Amino acid sequence: MTWIKQFSKLKSGFLNPFTFFEREFNYSEAESWKDQTKIDQSFIRLAFLLHFMMYSTFAISEVRDSERGILYLGVIFLVNVMSLVLSFQEKFLSWVIHISNTVIIFFMMNLFHESFYRFQDLESLQIYNNYFLLISLIVIFQMFRLKKSSCLLTGMIAICLHIIFVSIKRMELGLEDFPRILFVPDVVYGLCIVIGTYSVIIVKRLISISSELDLEYKYIQQDLTVAKQVQENLFPGKLSIKGIRYEVMRITPNHIGGDFFDFVQLREGNTGIFLTDVAGHGIASALVASMVKIMVSTMPYILKVHPSRLMDYIDDSLNKQFHSYHASAIYMFLDFISREITFSNAGHPYLIRGSFTKEFHEVETEGAILGFGIKKPIAEQIKLPLVEQDRFFLYTDGLIENKNREGKLLGTEGLLEILNENRFEKDLGVFKANVQKAVENFFGNVALEDDTLFLIVEVE
Repeated sequence: MTWIKQFSKLKSGFLNPFTFFEREFNYSEAESWKDQTKIDQSFIRLAFLLHFMMYSTFAISEVRDSERGILYLGVIFLVNVMSLVLSFQEKFLSWVIHISNTVIIFFMMNLFHESFYRFQDLESLQIYNNYFLLISLIVIFQMFRLKKSSCLLTGMIAICLHIIFVSIKRMELGLEDFPRILFVPDVVYGLCIVIGTYSVIIVKRLISISSELDLEYKYIQQDLTVAKQVQENLFPGKLSIKGIRYEVMRITPNHIGGDFFDFVQLREGNTGIFLTDVAGHGIASALVASMVKIMVSTMPYILKVHPSRLMDYIDDSLNKQFHSYHASAIYMFLDFISREITFSNAGHPYLIRGSFTKEFHEVETEGAILGFGIKKPIAEQIKLPLVEQDRFFLYTDGLIENKNREGKLLGTEGLLEILNENRFEKDLGVFKANVQKAVENFFGNVALEDDTLFLIVEVE
C-alpha cells in the first residue's frame, strides 16, 4: 500500500509544476543520482507531464481529419497513465519504461501513417516522412534516465518501426526504388542515440566527480567541526577573576577564525588581558592565532607585566616563523596593587574606555602591525589609573568594518554612539546584551564577512 500513499501525496502538488519539480528532482547530494529506482520514478512522472505535448499534433489538419487519430492518442494517454501509476512501486520500472516507449512510438507512427495515407507521390511521401522526426524527441528524452543503454534501445526501436512503416508506404505507392531521403529520420534517430549516450556518459562522470567532492567535503566539514571544538577549548571559559567582571561576544562566519582573546592570571592577583586579530580568515588564521595564544602562555613572566616588551616578543616570533601572516593585538596588564593599567596596542583598533559617569571614548596610542618587524618597540606603553566601575571595550575590526544591507559601515563613531546610548545600564550582562542587539539591528540579517569579537571588562 506504500505506492498508493505516495500517489496520494503526489496529487496535491502535481498540478503545480514548481512544486512537482522541486520534489521530484531535489537531488541535493551526488549519491542521490546513483539511485536508479528513484531516477526512473521521477523520469516516468516527468514523461507523463511532457507527453501532453504530443496532442499538439492535432494542429496538423491531416492528423485532425484522421478517422482513428483520437483512438491512437487515447491509447497513448492510457499508456502514460498506467506508467504513472506503476511508478509508485519499485519493481520492473525499466520494463514499464521500455514497453510504454515501444507502444507510444508504434501508435504515433501509425497515426502519421494513416493520417497521410492519401499522399500518392514521392514529394508527398517525403513530407509524410518528415513528421517521423518528431519521434526523435522521445529518443533523446531517454538520456534523462541516466542509463547508457536507454537511448540506444529506444532509438533502435524507432529505427526498426520507421523502416517498417516507410516500407509499407512505399509498397502502397508502388515505388520500386527506396529513396535515400526516406532514411533521414533514421539518421536523426542515430544522432539522438549518439548524443544521448555520450551525454549520459559525461553526466555520469560528473556525478562520480561530484560524489567524490561531496565525500571530501564531508571529511573537511568533520575536520572543521573538530577544529572548531579545539579552538573553542582554547578560549577561556566563564572565569571568575578577582577585581573584574567581563562579557564577550564572538561571531565567526567560518567554522574557525583568527580572532582570539585570553586572560593571563599573574602573581599577587594581577591579571593580563590579551586580544588579537590575525589577518585573513579560516583555518590558517585560526592556527596562527592558536600559536600566538601559546606564545603568550609560555613566554617569560617578565614580559607578561610589560605589554610593550610582550608585543616585541610576538612581533619577532611571527616575523621569523610566519613570514606571510601578520596580526594586530592589544594587551592590558591590570595591577590591582598599584591600581594601574598598563597596556600596548600593536596596530589594533583603539581601546575604548568609559563608565556610568563618563562617556565612552577612544584611548589613542601608537603601534604597528605585528609580524613585519617594523620598529622597536613595536608599540608604545601607556599607563592609566585603575578606577572602580570603569569599563573597557576591546574589539576586532570586523565589528566596525562589516557592511550592512545598505553597504554602510558601523564605524568607530557608530560604535561609540551605541556604547554611550547604553552606558547608564549598571548590569554588565544587560549592557552587553543591549550593545549586541544594537549591533545586530544595524547589520540586520546580513551575513558578516569578517570575524567579529568584542570584550567588555568592568573594574570592580
